[in-house]
Amino acid sequence: MSKSTFAVSAAVTVFATFAAAQDNFPEIDTQKICRARAQSIGEMMGETQVASRTFETCVNSEQQARTALVAAWKDIPPSYKAACVKPGVYSPSYAEWISCLELNIDVKILRQRR
Repeated sequence: MSKSTFAVSAAVTVFATFAAAQDNFPEIDTQKICRARAQSIGEMMGETQVASRTFETCVNSEQQARTALVAAWKDIPPSYKAACVKPGVYSPSYAEWISCLELNIDVKILRQRR
């Protein structure tokens, strides 16, 4: 194998590996996020029962959103993922990511109608 063929082959392998790694489904700690949200709401409302219900509601919502995202992950365009799915930002949320993705889809549909 020539040096140039080897270099091209290596570059393709590295790119494919990087692209595959970029498409892994992001995991976020929804328990931690929901606990922080529930604590904030509980403090604001002054009731521990509100915090408990908020936590349960948050966890259920995030689990449902995660399930939906996992099911659709392979069909979501990479540009939408790049714009909406940001696990490293403050308080990431599967439910918020779905909202962002839906907004991108709606904008695309509106632009096609023009």
